[in-house]
Amino acid sequence: MAFTAHAQTIEGFWQDAARRILFDRAAPPSYAYGRWNTLDPQQTYPAAKHIRKSDKGFELIDLLYDEEEVIKVVRADDNSIEFVRTSTFTGCSMHHSCVQQVDEMLCSLENSCRGIVDWRGEERYVRRASCERDGRRQAQGIPVKCR
Repeated sequence: MAFTAHAQTIEGFWQDAARRILFDRAAPPSYAYGRWNTLDPQQTYPAAKHIRKSDKGFELIDLLYDEEEVIKVVRADDNSIEFVRTSTFTGCSMHHSCVQQVDEMLCSLENSCRGIVDWRGEERYVRRASCERDGRRQAQGIPVKCR
């Protein structure tokens, strides 16, 4: 791959490639947990992220969201990042704890609202050469194209 500039660090563009649900407070008793679901790499609304190092440390931009979601990096180093994405409308927060594994990143997620855990899951991300917003916010988020 041609991503040698940041291949050894978490810096760069990342696109979700697979997801699995580990807990859902509202799921029916018959719900099957733990199955990885592979995502289409050409999806219109990927959970694409841009991680970069700045004077203040690491910054993360979630390209799917705009100012309606506030992102706070809790901890980061060259191979991992922990951040919280909070909705300005609901106050609900999604806590992400991500670890780079070569050109893949594995994230554990936990969503909570008013102190109650609603959902837990995991997402796998793949490194991309670039990702950019491609349109205006829709109900699903902001369209993004990754290469």
